[in-house]
Amino acid sequence: MTREIVSREVFLKKAEVQKEDVPLPEMGNGSVMPVWGMTVRERSGFEKQFSGKNGKPLEARQRELRERLVIQCCRDDSGLPVFQPSDVESLGNLPAAVMERLVNAAMRLSGMGDTDVEANVPAVQSVQGMTS
Repeated sequence: MTREIVSREVFLKKAEVQKEDVPLPEMGNGSVMPVWGMTVRERSGFEKQFSGKNGKPLEARQRELRERLVIQCCRDDSGLPVFQPSDVESLGNLPAAVMERLVNAAMRLSGMGDTDVEANVPAVQSVQGMTS
């Protein structure tokens, strides 16, 4: 196996945010929702919204983790958000099976593994346990 260390220039040019179309057969034949992974900055901002100024968890927001993750990661092909923060309640009323496909893709594309965010966002730990 050949080993080649990637230069800074190559890394900064070629490291792109991943995206994928998640099938939504419930919405009609061929229907998809584009789900984008988060950048480091986006993910840090996403995680920060679950803690108050005192660093304590905001339980109400933690209960909306799935909805907030879908709002953050579902974007059109141009990268513009499909949903707005005001859609949290409406998204929470959708079938869990549909939302879980989107949530699972968003977590995977954003690098949210079993140990990544547990210390910063306790709600992510509970979602990971439920979706693993």
